[in-house]
Amino acid sequence: MKIIPKRGGYRLTIKKGSRDTYRIEDSKQKVIIFYKDRKPKGLRLAKTVFSIMRDIDAIYVPKTLYSKHILYGVALADRDFSMKSEKEERKEKELYTNMDRDVVELDRIMIESEIYARSIANTPSNIATPEWMLERAKELANEYRLDLEIIDRSKLSELGMNMFLAVNQGSNKGGYIGILKYIPKSPKAKVVLVGKGLCFDTGGLSMKPPKHMYTMHMDKSGAAVVLGVMKGVAELKPNVEVWGVLALTENSVDANSTHPGSVVRAYNGKTVEIVHTDAEGRLVLGDTVAYLYKNYKFDYLITIATLTGAANIALGRYATALLSNNDELVRRLIRAGEEEEEKLWRLPLYPEYNELIKSSIADIKNIGGWEGEAGTIIGAKFIENFVDGKNWAHLDIAARMIDHEFHRDVARAPNTRTLIRFLLDLNKSSKKK
Repeated sequence: MKIIPKRGGYRLTIKKGSRDTYRIEDSKQKVIIFYKDRKPKGLRLAKTVFSIMRDIDAIYVPKTLYSKHILYGVALADRDFSMKSEKEERKEKELYTNMDRDVVELDRIMIESEIYARSIANTPSNIATPEWMLERAKELANEYRLDLEIIDRSKLSELGMNMFLAVNQGSNKGGYIGILKYIPKSPKAKVVLVGKGLCFDTGGLSMKPPKHMYTMHMDKSGAAVVLGVMKGVAELKPNVEVWGVLALTENSVDANSTHPGSVVRAYNGKTVEIVHTDAEGRLVLGDTVAYLYKNYKFDYLITIATLTGAANIALGRYATALLSNNDELVRRLIRAGEEEEEKLWRLPLYPEYNELIKSSIADIKNIGGWEGEAGTIIGAKFIENFVDGKNWAHLDIAARMIDHEFHRDVARAPNTRTLIRFLLDLNKSSKKK
């Protein structure tokens, strides 16, 4: 099957040579295929491209996924995430593959959904404000006829979401919960995805050092992933009801910023000591999750967040931390990750860890200790205090926030494809209610 992507990216050039061979020029983003007797066509070219993939990625990519990764690589190479005023003009290329048309279309939608999520996560914070993020949600709602509910700062206050507001109060931007709803006629299941959307995170009065603050426009990656998943779901149309929830705010510094040591009452009535204002994502997610559990019913709820730097210490850049109170949900997510070559690793939520977030003046505190003991687990244990059902999972994507391989220093929006695959697999396996 012939695929002609948009302009740009790695050039595939075919030239006459003394023997059948190929050369990869990484620095020039070029692959040259040499032929001796006649120009290769169709499957012959596909086999040559596959052999290139074997040489480059045989260690990492199973043979069954060569075609997908070629398409994925071409799509990513085509995309320039920069905002440079002058960009290199790239020639259109042709890629041949023997993949089934439906398989190619599925992979294309999933890949484009991830690239869309990446572009949102990578947008600088002077542009990508909470209001800008809501505009992206409105665009998706209009394009795909999705329902959109918006809870603004005044409503957050009326509802008593004081943890959320404690994070937002130092910013001159709004705080919002945006709920995008994809609702098929007779859904087999209902899944709620909640994305952390910190459009910029200074750390609040517990301010981050400059080198860690520099990439904090990517702290909205969880919300970007949710938007990417909703785009993919709206195009693929599984028979699963999916809500994409965006928890949007900034964590800024001014005279109104929350003081370390402050105590607030959360939406579910628990009192929370805010020991560290840079442990803010769990505050925003905690109130959002509590609101959803109290007011709606669903089969699964999954939080996605760049929550803890400790995830990088625990797992490094190659795996996403997964924590959950539901073994079946864990199995489904890990299986979906394996299908998309996105690794997830489960960390425990043993009840003993609750001891680390006990506060002397409130019900709980928002960090476990200044030494960072079990930091990723503690972040999830905090959120667990606002979960009201054995149907929750948490993806801490902080360690995989930045692309270190392909588009270096660009937001990755990890596990977008994993979550789409999870929903598609759920569509296949769930019994109709």
